[in-house]
Amino acid sequence: MKISDVISMCISNLTRRKMRTMLTVIGVVVGTCAIMVMVSLGLGMQASQEAMLAEMGDLTVIQVYNYNSTGDLVLDDDAIAAISALDGVDVATPFWQPWEISVTVDSGSNNRYQMQYPTIVGVYPEAMEKFGYQICEGRFMAEEDKEFHVVMGQNAAYEFYDTKRSRDNWVYPEPDPMTGEIPDPYVDIWKDDMMLRTVAQEEDSKVVEHEIKVVGTIMQDWSKGWETDRGIFMDINDVKELVKEYNKANGIKTTQSEGYTDVRVRVGDLEQVAGVEDQIQAMGFQTYSMESIREPMEEQSRQQQLILGGLGFISLFVAAIGITNTMIMSIIERTREIGVMKVLGCRLGNIRAVFLMEAGCIGFLGGLIGVLLSCGISAVLNYISANGMANLGGLLGGYGYYGGQTAISVIPPWLIAASLAFATLVGLASGFYPANRAVKISALEAIKSNG
Repeated sequence: MKISDVISMCISNLTRRKMRTMLTVIGVVVGTCAIMVMVSLGLGMQASQEAMLAEMGDLTVIQVYNYNSTGDLVLDDDAIAAISALDGVDVATPFWQPWEISVTVDSGSNNRYQMQYPTIVGVYPEAMEKFGYQICEGRFMAEEDKEFHVVMGQNAAYEFYDTKRSRDNWVYPEPDPMTGEIPDPYVDIWKDDMMLRTVAQEEDSKVVEHEIKVVGTIMQDWSKGWETDRGIFMDINDVKELVKEYNKANGIKTTQSEGYTDVRVRVGDLEQVAGVEDQIQAMGFQTYSMESIREPMEEQSRQQQLILGGLGFISLFVAAIGITNTMIMSIIERTREIGVMKVLGCRLGNIRAVFLMEAGCIGFLGGLIGVLLSCGISAVLNYISANGMANLGGLLGGYGYYGGQTAISVIPPWLIAASLAFATLVGLASGFYPANRAVKISALEAIKSNG
């Protein structure tokens, strides 16, 4: 028997009892929809949780602390080099905000414009790009830059205020209500001279000053820290030099160790964060990362997906029983036909193939319709969710956190392929017993049968 004959017989037998075939297919459709929708809801919850965590901070960044940096355990450049050498670490850098000094940045004639107490952050110049900071204008710092070349936050220029005015002495980066244009700040950070000065702690304290040059501005990203908005990033060596000069000028003896209190580590792969964090802790340092929040949430999400997927599997299992029942009924009705096929010399494998193909076609057709229907249901759920969140946001005056993720149902391509393949396999598995039963029927008894 040719394969074309097997296919022809399969189609003919399925269309002979249209209603029964259709009802059996509907059972597979319901089962496939149940699995896909349930799993997609679980994936949607997982995606929403990851989006929420991403807004809270970079999931691949580990913060390293050493609050007791005395004795042999010092979080210094050598310790950072050892951390950088760990497998999975992309880059590590100090994130030093010197508490020993306060500074201002002055500009304009007679220092008319002043940035009061800006946040200074000392880092390794080569680390900023690897930490995912985005350049708005200019470039990142480079090792070959001269001293006190800095990168500013996106809106740092608007931190300058006019010291000659008692009122309206600030410019805000907000559109003008009449023209819609954003006004220019008092200081052009690219062209105007700017002087970084330490603030005198006592009346007789000496001030240390350095001219600074901006080489770039970075895009505001609250998940990476508010420094991206109005902070000033400097080479860690320049910050050290500034503190050293101030202490020397004012006769201050440094009693603190040379270790840093805050180091940031970027791991190349999210799956390696936990392992890298364990190794750093084994070195004796305290750490913090979003992994401590992400891991329990991910475990909860997996449990939810298993529960939801299990509920869907029950529906598909019921559909599998329906396919088996349909095929057994088909064999009973076609007993004489099976006997004739055997008498004519059809191989047992061909007879088995006919019934397996019928069962597989029912599974495939039900799976295909179920996949299309599930995608439609998912789209409707996401549409309702998006509009519902928008309305809720309006009622709350625009406040509230929705994780940046309004899609409550997520259907990736692999879920579509897996659902279709699983439905087909369920059909084939359901037809295996009836097909074996068909080939075991005696040819003589089958011919004598009235079926």
